[in-house]
Amino acid sequence: MGRLSKVKKFIQENYYDGDVIQLFDSRNLVGDYMETVYEEDGITIDYCPGYHYLEVFGLTNEEYLELIDSNKLHSKVKVFEEGIDY
Repeated sequence: MGRLSKVKKFIQENYYDGDVIQLFDSRNLVGDYMETVYEEDGITIDYCPGYHYLEVFGLTNEEYLELIDSNKLHSKVKVFEEGIDY
C-alpha cells in the first residue's frame, strides 16, 4: 500500500464519520490545541479535537490535491465511499 493510500485509510477509519472534516496543509495561526495522531512515511497528521479538523504535513502538492475535494469552498477530505485500494 502506498503512503497516500495509508493516509486515506487512516483518515477514513479514524475521522470520517459521515460528516465532512476539513483538511489543511499549513499550521493554524490562532493557536488551536493540536494532537499528533499519525506519523509514518514522512507524513505527519495533527488533529484539532476542539474544532474537528486535520493538518497534514509531508505530502507533495500532487498528493495533497489528490486527498482533498477541490470542488468545495474549503479544503475538505474526499469521501471514500468506494473504498480504498490496498
